[in-house]
Amino acid sequence: MKHSCYFTYIKLAEYKNMMTMENQKEKTELKYDDLVKQLEPLIQQMKTIYDQAVVVYTPLVDDICNRKANENEVGLLLDYLLMFADDERILQLYKKVCRAYWKIYPTSIAFYIMEYRKEYDPDSLVGTEYEYLLHEDSETNDH
Repeated sequence: MKHSCYFTYIKLAEYKNMMTMENQKEKTELKYDDLVKQLEPLIQQMKTIYDQAVVVYTPLVDDICNRKANENEVGLLLDYLLMFADDERILQLYKKVCRAYWKIYPTSIAFYIMEYRKEYDPDSLVGTEYEYLLHEDSETNDH
């Protein structure tokens, strides 16, 4: 009889653990779903901002690429575009400016290409002579 009661106790404990894990999983899924629902308005606002950035920056890029702007003007526009360059549409504008001014301001354009790579494509720097750039900001903050 003792063996049977012990076996029943173990089965009940296993069942309780299983139910607890199921409840935790359901709670986690609910929390995740709630989080997604709460973030939807923010995500929509971000999409709207990116859409507006494309509308605003496209004519500026077209203008600057159809004339010879000074280096500061090119750099300022690339600074602004870099903030949104994780969007493919803005990235295309960024590349367009870089291509238009590569031969005119090679040092500045090389700098902006590296800034893009550091921010949005750090893996492309790993194993290259520019890998040190990935640690540049943290070294500055350490001092």
